Amino acid sequence: MGIFKKIAILVLFVGSFQTFAQLSGPNIDTYKPDPKKEVMYLPYLAVRHGGLADIEKWKQNNTVLYFKELWYYSESFSVKRNYLAEGVKMDESGIDISRYENSRKENEEVVLILPGFIDVLVLLPKNKLIYKPDYLK
Repeated sequence: MGIFKKIAILVLFVGSFQTFAQLSGPNIDTYKPDPKKEVMYLPYLAVRHGGLADIEKWKQNNTVLYFKELWYYSESFSVKRNYLAEGVKMDESGIDISRYENSRKENEEVVLILPGFIDVLVLLPKNKLIYKPDYLK
């Protein structure tokens, strides 16, 4: 077998692992938080970990857990804009998603209509969560 065939096989082999990782869903190891979302949802983490004064220390001592919890509070749901005919725009920073955890289904997304809002929350199903804090289990 020629050197070019060997290189081509190697490239395809390595590339298949990357494709598999992409198809298998979100991965906490590759999660890069959106800085705006990190600021918006930091208060929800801080409440659980000593308040805003202590969250930075907790983050330094628990970096992986910090990013897992940040993912949960900022990415385990989405906001679908203008879903209803009338209402006010939802401010995402006011969403403590843990309040709605009991509405999450195992295998399907859930659309939550919150009274007074034109927008709705869409919860990822439990089988798509890459992390859920222990205190919510």
